[in-house]
Amino acid sequence: MNPRLAHLLLLLYPRPWRERYGVEFEALLQTSHGDLRASANVVWSALCERVFPTPGLKIEQRRFQSWCVRAPWAMFGIAPLVLLAGAWFVALLILWSGWKIFLPGADTPFVPTDGMREFFYFNIGRSLYFGAPILIGWGIGLAAIRQRSKAFWPTVGLVAIALIGGTAQVHASRTVVPVGLGHIRMDFILPHSVQGVPDGLLHALLILSLTLLPWVIWRLQKALYLST
Repeated sequence: MNPRLAHLLLLLYPRPWRERYGVEFEALLQTSHGDLRASANVVWSALCERVFPTPGLKIEQRRFQSWCVRAPWAMFGIAPLVLLAGAWFVALLILWSGWKIFLPGADTPFVPTDGMREFFYFNIGRSLYFGAPILIGWGIGLAAIRQRSKAFWPTVGLVAIALIGGTAQVHASRTVVPVGLGHIRMDFILPHSVQGVPDGLLHALLILSLTLLPWVIWRLQKALYLST
C-alpha cells in the first residue's frame, strides 16, 4: 500500500489507539495489498474503534460526556437543530448566489441548466440540503451509542430532525419593483399527495429510517460480538 494512503487511513483511528498501535499498524498497511477491499476494511475497523474502543484505552472525551449527561436535551435536541439550520443556510446561500450568477434573468432558480459549472454548483447546494438531515441524524445516533446515552433524548432529536427535514420546502420569487431582487424562503408544511397521504410525512419517515442505520449497525455488530 502507498505510504501516504496508509498514513491517512491510520489517522481515522482515535489518538490513544494510534499511540499504542500506530507504528506497527502503519508498517503492516505499507506491506499489504492496497486494494479497495483492504481500504474499506480499515475504514470500517476505524469506525468500530471509535464507537467501541479497545478496553484499556483512555479516550479524552470527558467534557463531551459531561454535557451528554448533564444536558442531553441540548446535545441531542438543540445542537442538531442549530447544525441543521447552519447547513441549510449555506445550501440556500449557494442556491441564491447561483441564481444571481448563472441565471440572472430567470424568474426562479428551479430551471434546467445546460452548463457543467451550473450543474455542479447547484448540485453542491442540493446535496447539502438533502443530505444534512441524514448526516446530522447519523451524528446523533453515533454520539448516543458512543456515550451509552438513554434513548429518550436521542429519539427526540432524530424525530425532530426527520419532521423538519420532511416538511421543509424552499420557495424562490423575484420582485418586480424596484430592481427585481430574488428572494429565497422556507416553509414547513405537510402537502397532501394524490392518495391523501402527506408527502412530508412520508419524506420524514424515509429520513428517520435512514438515520436509524447507525443504531441498526450497532445492534448487528453487538450481536456478532456476543456470538463469537
